[in-house]
Amino acid sequence: MKTHHATALAIVAWYLMIPPIGADNKVDAHAPLSQWRRGVGFESEKDCNDSLKDAIQNPMTPAEYQAAAQATKKAKMKPLSMSEMTKRTTESLCVAGDDPRLKAKVKK
Repeated sequence: MKTHHATALAIVAWYLMIPPIGADNKVDAHAPLSQWRRGVGFESEKDCNDSLKDAIQNPMTPAEYQAAAQATKKAKMKPLSMSEMTKRTTESLCVAGDDPRLKAKVKK
């Protein structure tokens, strides 16, 4: 009797990674990727890149910014300036869920 082995295809999710905000309330695009916020998940790199491209090409309107700023203030946090909000979008990255940079390094 022959045994058939099914090869499982590894499905890798892709995430839109959003850079953190430093103590100075500025985007910190140089922070280690393990400190970035995991945003929306996608089934493919193409879907993630298409979504990021769309977000960059169609930035937040002033009315959307005001609504986001009000929600941030309501959460007792300091809102980003509109230019920092735009920078945060343009500095975002699409990263595979199994990317080793997502794991925080343990200090010994």
